[in-house]
Amino acid sequence: MESKPDLLKSMDDNEICNELPIPTNTPGQNLASELYKHLKKRAEDFDNKLDGSQGVGVKLIPSGQSVTFQVTALGYCDPSLIIFAGVTDSGLEVQLIQHVSQLNFLLMAMPRPNPKEPKIPLGFIQ
Repeated sequence: MESKPDLLKSMDDNEICNELPIPTNTPGQNLASELYKHLKKRAEDFDNKLDGSQGVGVKLIPSGQSVTFQVTALGYCDPSLIIFAGVTDSGLEVQLIQHVSQLNFLLMAMPRPNPKEPKIPLGFIQ
């Protein structure tokens, strides 16, 4: 069995969320967990259409700067934070924590860094 990438291991601990106070939510609120379910389904469907040499990448534009990276994990912190983890083209590990109201991104096919190695499925943290 393959070990999880370091970013995925750190997200399992959910250290970001553990440090945040958990507010009380009312029924029907737009929660990050609901958005997460939709993102997960879209990312999995997109990934299933890719060939073995490609992986799911995202392009995000926080604060006017474009960020593109290969996604290794997706998580959330209710009520309103979505967390993307991955690796840039230059090999840097990144985590983007974004409020659901500011979320705009493009799913894109990206060349996998090591296409001869088995494809690691996207990690989803709940």
